[in-house]
Amino acid sequence: MLRPNARKATRHAAMAAAALLGLAVLHPLPAGAQPATPALELADALSQSPLPVGGTVSIDLARGQSAFIRLPEGAGELVAETRRLSRNADTVMALLDSQGRQLDEDDDGGEENLSSRIEIGADQAGPLFLRIGLLDGAAGRFDVTLVAAPPADPNAPPRTLADAASRPPLVAGVPVKMTLRGRQEAYFRLPSGAPDLVAVTRALSAGTDTVLTLVDANGRELATDDDGGDEQLASRVEIPAAQRRPLFLRAGTLGGGGFELVLLPDAPAATPAFPRSVREATAAPALAIGQTVSLRLRRGQAAVFRLPEGDIAVVTQNLRRGADTVLTLLDATGQEVTEDDDGGGGLASRLEVAAADPRPAFVRVRVLGEGVGEFDLSVEADTAGPATFPTSLRAAAAAPMLQRGIAVPIRLRRGQSAYFMLPPGAHVAMTRELRDGTDTVLEILDANGQMIAEDDDGGEGLASRIAIDATRKGDIFLRAGQLGDGAAAFELILLPPDAPR
Repeated sequence: MLRPNARKATRHAAMAAAALLGLAVLHPLPAGAQPATPALELADALSQSPLPVGGTVSIDLARGQSAFIRLPEGAGELVAETRRLSRNADTVMALLDSQGRQLDEDDDGGEENLSSRIEIGADQAGPLFLRIGLLDGAAGRFDVTLVAAPPADPNAPPRTLADAASRPPLVAGVPVKMTLRGRQEAYFRLPSGAPDLVAVTRALSAGTDTVLTLVDANGRELATDDDGGDEQLASRVEIPAAQRRPLFLRAGTLGGGGFELVLLPDAPAATPAFPRSVREATAAPALAIGQTVSLRLRRGQAAVFRLPEGDIAVVTQNLRRGADTVLTLLDATGQEVTEDDDGGGGLASRLEVAAADPRPAFVRVRVLGEGVGEFDLSVEADTAGPATFPTSLRAAAAAPMLQRGIAVPIRLRRGQSAYFMLPPGAHVAMTRELRDGTDTVLEILDANGQMIAEDDDGGEGLASRIAIDATRKGDIFLRAGQLGDGAAAFELILLPPDAPR
């Protein structure tokens, strides 16, 4: 009989040997745990005894491994969950049939942080198996528990479309409070013969991010919304009276949490306090230089403003609620001239309009995505002044050559390019210090303007880098421009041919 210390040493040696062999290790189990080593392949799990209801298995996985556990048959509704995760472990659990087909999967639906949870219905035919791994194939330790599902709460929201079809419909104005796990969903029947309605989530608990989906009786999605509600991360779905009934609402969360769902009459939206078309903007006063307009745009809305005379920059600022703006320059007929998405830094936008551009000119502003966007729109005086570099091949031929090692700051207006004559020899031209939204392009040209070579993103990110051999006969030129026809700001530098990237 081994002494305690000898038994401990033997157990440690066995665990070390198993780890070296790439096996899942069974750790000392808490009370009620079952002494069964998980299989590392589905074929091996087929020959194992199922994990009993109330059982717990402790698992240690090496990198890239998964454990397979057989489930009992005819045991009613069950819940499998991972617990006691080691530091930084993030489990992923899947329910499989005997052919290895995935029936369900969960990442972070468990009670503990990064743990997993799967519910197994009594009507699911066996044999069934659990596959448990770690996100990104990492190594780690955790327990897997199998318990009987708690009795269904008769007052809980329906979890399936079929269940919702047998329940009374939602009542407009009466909120329904609920708490959902990460992958849980609730279904609700909508009233028939109702006027235009809007379903919203509100009173979200900290960190809750809801998703609402309108579905028909066959479960087909008709409309969905993530962050279109009035609260941060809340949702909003409009339900027109003309929509064919029966209709259902599916509510879920990204990661779990508590909230209220309420159905409200969808009163006609108030007329926005901003022009929505070139025609309306023509009849309204033009924006003034220095003016700031606060906007709140819903999905599909756009605001249009007439622009003032002079060299100006139109920018979006103070973006809220995750807004991602887009600015479009329109001519007098409403035709698009140019557009900018993220040229203002981050998700903000910036359009530069020269005094020489035709007037009247208009700017259309909208938001990307499905949610509501809140932000400020401002018009600033563009005081860049005339270019300090040649803007044509002819001007470059009469200007000093580009000097190696001296960075040239360049700020291009829409449609503008910078031109430089190159000194003899071999060089590397690079752009750097790109302002947000700038995407440079470099071209090598001969004296007739014919392109010899070109580079777009050979530098870091959206910067450009091009090797130059100016030993050939005739003058060689470099054109630095912006991809597309937007404004740009960056530095251009000429370096030795062996300069690092």
